[in-house]
Amino acid sequence: YMDDFTGITLDTTNDWTLIKDSSATAALGADAESGTLVLTSQATTDNDGASVQGNEIFAVSSGRDIWFETKVKVGDSEGSAIELCVGLTVNFATNPEAMLTAADRIVFQVDDGDLNIDCITEKDGTATTTDSGVDIADDTFVTLGFHVTNAAKVEFFVNRNLVATHTANIPDDENLAIGAMELSGSATGTKSATVDYLFACQTR
Repeated sequence: YMDDFTGITLDTTNDWTLIKDSSATAALGADAESGTLVLTSQATTDNDGASVQGNEIFAVSSGRDIWFETKVKVGDSEGSAIELCVGLTVNFATNPEAMLTAADRIVFQVDDGDLNIDCITEKDGTATTTDSGVDIADDTFVTLGFHVTNAAKVEFFVNRNLVATHTANIPDDENLAIGAMELSGSATGTKSATVDYLFACQTR
């Protein structure tokens, strides 16, 4: 599955479930080159954000490979004042920040207060986290991807360079959905994340 966000409006009826705070927004970038999705928090509001998630159609299992990739950036001067999470997750509800506490997921995550792009595998609420060694940079796209091999290994890539390999806490007992979220980490300015595309595929 791939969404390159080349349409007129974000399809929240057939393609994506939108979960956001009341004044946050999720919309396709206006006349953006190659098409983008922009998740934006309400201005000057801490812990406000937006998220999208798909259907739980991806499943880690023996003999199967899964590939995921996205290209994303945060707004100018926002890297350490935003929370970002993107990857495969069990569906979550109520608030966009619920993706951060989903019990089963394979994701990249940036936490409020630091610039680290973390690589996370989490099964039944127990996580393995590795700092990728690459920091999120303001207003600069970064390519994030991972390859799941069987139910035994997840290799994480930043800008298509291998940065981490996990063999523990790989969620193999729940179906997973593509998900992406952003959350403001301060009440200064307007926080946003721009997603160029979301891609995932699995062998059958």
